[in-house]
Amino acid sequence: MGTSKSLEEVMVLVENLNVTFGKNQVVNDVSFNVKQGEIIGMFGISGAGKTTIIRVLTCQIEKKNWSGNVVVTSLNPSKKKNHSKILSNIGYVPQLELLNLYFELDPLKNVDVFTSTYGMNKKKARETAEKLFKILDIPEDTWKKRVSRMSGGEKKRLSMAIGLIHNPDVLFLDEPTTLLSCLN
Repeated sequence: MGTSKSLEEVMVLVENLNVTFGKNQVVNDVSFNVKQGEIIGMFGISGAGKTTIIRVLTCQIEKKNWSGNVVVTSLNPSKKKNHSKILSNIGYVPQLELLNLYFELDPLKNVDVFTSTYGMNKKKARETAEKLFKILDIPEDTWKKRVSRMSGGEKKRLSMAIGLIHNPDVLFLDEPTTLLSCLN
């Protein structure tokens, strides 16, 4: 990043990111930045390191496994003291719903669990969830059924609603169209 860009307008900064696990280097010298309001996508073959980069940005990979300069919402994820603040500033929709949904609970109970970690008012969280469920076309008859009984596309849309529920500054989507059906 050049010195002419303000860090305040840059929501995600990645400079010379390298990620290794043991002797395996899985990300090699990646740099990019995302300003407020921008949308970017990472494309590459399976195993190219896209998910690994997102996992660094979402505080899921320990600093001992990566090097470079990384800033997410003006905070450095290499410092554990920043993790909770970063996580409250971002939304994350993982590639696999197994990583962010409680399958034995219904969608509204999932909302209760996740919004409690953000300190959201339960009534406001439910109202926001219902709006998001309608926007994301999650059928109302599934709102109080176990997530395990939802279709793959409904689970993906619920995962997106969970990622958006607290109106994050940055939203990370890892393969967001997996299992979504095409709408005509």
